[in-house]
Amino acid sequence: MPRDPQKPQFFRTLRVKNVQQVGVLAGVLGVVARHGASVGDIRTVHQSRTSMVRDVDLLVESLAELDAIVSELDEMPETTVLELRDEVLSAHLGGKIRVVPQMPIDTFADLGRVYTPGVGEVCRRIYEDPSLADHYTIIANTVAIISDGSAVLGLGNLGPLAAMPILEGKAALLAHLVGVNAFPIALRSQDADDIVEAAAAISPSFGVIQLEDIASPKCFEVERRVQEAVGVAAFHDDQHGTAAVVLAALINASRLAETTPQQLLIGQIGLGAAGLAIARSLMHYTGNSVLGADRLPEAIELLVASGGTASDIEEICGKCDVVIATTGQPALIEPSMVRPGQFIFALSNPRPEIDATAAMEAGARIAEGGAAINNLLCYPGACRGLLDAGAKSAPQAAFEAASEAIVAATPEGQLLPNPLEKPVHTAVAHAVARACIDAGVAGRDLDPDYFVEE
Repeated sequence: MPRDPQKPQFFRTLRVKNVQQVGVLAGVLGVVARHGASVGDIRTVHQSRTSMVRDVDLLVESLAELDAIVSELDEMPETTVLELRDEVLSAHLGGKIRVVPQMPIDTFADLGRVYTPGVGEVCRRIYEDPSLADHYTIIANTVAIISDGSAVLGLGNLGPLAAMPILEGKAALLAHLVGVNAFPIALRSQDADDIVEAAAAISPSFGVIQLEDIASPKCFEVERRVQEAVGVAAFHDDQHGTAAVVLAALINASRLAETTPQQLLIGQIGLGAAGLAIARSLMHYTGNSVLGADRLPEAIELLVASGGTASDIEEICGKCDVVIATTGQPALIEPSMVRPGQFIFALSNPRPEIDATAAMEAGARIAEGGAAINNLLCYPGACRGLLDAGAKSAPQAAFEAASEAIVAATPEGQLLPNPLEKPVHTAVAHAVARACIDAGVAGRDLDPDYFVEE
């Protein structure tokens, strides 16, 4: 049975010791399955001639469900529960990122080079030639990730402090995947003027401004005004990163179904930051109108002004070949609403509009959720490419180029590539940088060797 997308989910790691005997692990997994939990990774921690110790990752819908699993395992004579851990909270203790120096600072000579008195000469040189800041500071390799916390995942307006784990996570991924420095900046104010003013005030320290988890429709105005106010590329990742990955997924899904996006009628349910950007991106790519539904009339007006067609969820599910949902409303789409052969992309996180398994069982040709169709495939490479090009803005052409790079990096027969494979992000970076050069927004020339795949 698919998991109920309306219920919360808890990630826990169970450490179990069992006798070295055929069928014991299957018994453990059987207990987990009987209580409706999902199993993730299973890792062997220790093995001897007579016993095995394993860590089993579980996804449960309640702590009571977890207690029932542990109680039943405790009753199995071949199995001992050694430990139950919350590794998600453990991973966040003290935060997920830190600032470290590029060189050792162990002697007074080191101190003189890094700080006073030597740093004064560097300051004077940058004052005389501001372009040297790209060479002698972190600016050209640094991103500000700015949020007011007004639209955190699909959880709503949680405020700036609760947005920090998202911002830190993105910063950690940028460092790991593309070697970019990123700083999480959570703003106390949710006023558009204040957000724009804050972004403009700190922009000299950064090569790219990435806006994150800002609610619609305010996010559209904020992105436009921030881009006008700063001298570097600025983009709202919930809009453009998500839209780029959805376009890539649609191109690949169309190939798997032996059709093209241009031949498909597309419906977008939910016209917030991501939904409207997806609709605009797909209309630009296909040249066709997208049907859109939203509970807010002003969201429908924005879609229609962009060339879309006002619709409702019933018409979209009943008529469209492709149904994309970004509403933040769990279980909005009933299995009975799925038509055979449809593509269903239910993208709300952490709980989708319909579980992908349920959609497939209802007859969908292809179904995926926001965990797979995730902007992680775009924003690291996009930031890397914008920084490398010294881009002064982030044009739509750059994100369409990112989509094409993701498509090219996708293994045959799959919907999307593995987001943890660094060559994927390198390909996206190269595509974005080239698009910025072609669009005339690049602030620096790149050596032809830059575009040679390693």
